[in-house]
Amino acid sequence: SDSTTPGNALVVDHELPFTQLSHFGNSFLSRLEASRLPSPVLEGLTLIDTPGVLSGEKQRIKRGYEFEAVVKWFADRVDMIVLLFDVSKLDISDEFRRVVQATKGNDHKISILLNKADNVTTQQLMRVYGALMWSLGKVIDTPEVARVYVGSFWDQPLKNEKLRELFEQE
Repeated sequence: SDSTTPGNALVVDHELPFTQLSHFGNSFLSRLEASRLPSPVLEGLTLIDTPGVLSGEKQRIKRGYEFEAVVKWFADRVDMIVLLFDVSKLDISDEFRRVVQATKGNDHKISILLNKADNVTTQQLMRVYGALMWSLGKVIDTPEVARVYVGSFWDQPLKNEKLRELFEQE
């Protein structure tokens, strides 16, 4: 059956790979939880959904733990890192820059997704994509251009059918 385990319990379960997370403190552990689902598709797979990277005034609010250090811990251990951007929220904040820097050495694991792209017109999507590429170029320090996958990653019908072929090719 489905179950949820709080962070404090996760770090004392030696059958799970999370014991080292205890050194990030109670403020982090009180926000950490694991959900388990009995599904053959998910067997051997762990998905980690971090809180969104803060931008604007929210950056000044302290999380109570070292977010970038936690990101680094996970980045060093995972097989894939997905940076998910919303087509209507492209702000690359100072915290995002620090998060990307925390993943250094794991660049080959990063996949970038531009989500909810069906919410805009084709012309708007071109502008958004260009703006994202320009912003990423200042943050992700690699000699090659970052690959950005574009689509609308949910189970609802597309709002802009004209983009279907592009999404399928992506």
